[in-house]
Amino acid sequence: MRRDYFTCVFLGLIAGALMFVCFGRPYFVYGGIDMRVFSPFEICMSFLYFLFFVMFLPIWGAFRKKIWINFGLAAYGLLAYVPTLFYPSAEAMVDPGLGTQLRAALLKGVYSMVQAPFGGVSALMGNGFASKAVYWILPLSLAWILLFKVGRFYRNAYLADRLRSEPEPEAPQPAEPVKHAQEPEVLGTVITAPVSAASPADVSARKAAPAQPKPEQPQVKPPVKPQVRPVHIKAPPKKDDVIQLGAPKTAPKTDDVIQLGPPPSKSDDVIILGAPEPPKFNE
Repeated sequence: MRRDYFTCVFLGLIAGALMFVCFGRPYFVYGGIDMRVFSPFEICMSFLYFLFFVMFLPIWGAFRKKIWINFGLAAYGLLAYVPTLFYPSAEAMVDPGLGTQLRAALLKGVYSMVQAPFGGVSALMGNGFASKAVYWILPLSLAWILLFKVGRFYRNAYLADRLRSEPEPEAPQPAEPVKHAQEPEVLGTVITAPVSAASPADVSARKAAPAQPKPEQPQVKPPVKPQVRPVHIKAPPKKDDVIQLGAPKTAPKTDDVIQLGPPPSKSDDVIILGAPEPPKFNE
């Protein structure tokens, strides 16, 4: 991730410079100036490029400890010094070879690219200031790192010295226990007296005294549990609880018997329902 900061910043500066080259011819060329008129939009964008990459980004990267951002800026600033350091001399350019011509053309292109974003600044601050602005990127990106490191070092040293010079705070004394009024004990609680350390005389007297037998504790018989009938077993019925629904087994008394048979018939009460007998004439 830190190397990505370096790559993004370095390539971002190159991409911004190429945008100025594509939309207008270079103003600063190697060995002179190609005079032309700048549009208000180009002047505004050139000034913002100067403020962001030269004034703001080196300070922000050093303050937030993003060192790789400053290294990316320093690499682009070093690229601006390459044409002035490795451009062929005037004697070599009198009768240059193919290699010398290619190197000179490449270095001229690099010089025009790194100087292109600052052409619009010349309309506000002059040609001398604008042509040297690109050379500030390398020293400023490294100088801000050193300045913030030195500032943090002295700040930490000052705070450490101040902490050593301050008197140590006194340890807080333990607060005295607050004595409350004795509250009545609840029934059923056990009150134990404080146990004090026994003296050597008491210890020797306890050793000399014969051990008293412990009183025998009465054996407590366990309570007898009542026998519980299982739920699934029916209890035998009692004689008093039996209800007999049939006829009583004892013979009925004669006085209590009512005979409902037919009454005895009488001769006067007989009604003959057959055919009448014929009359007897001889009688």
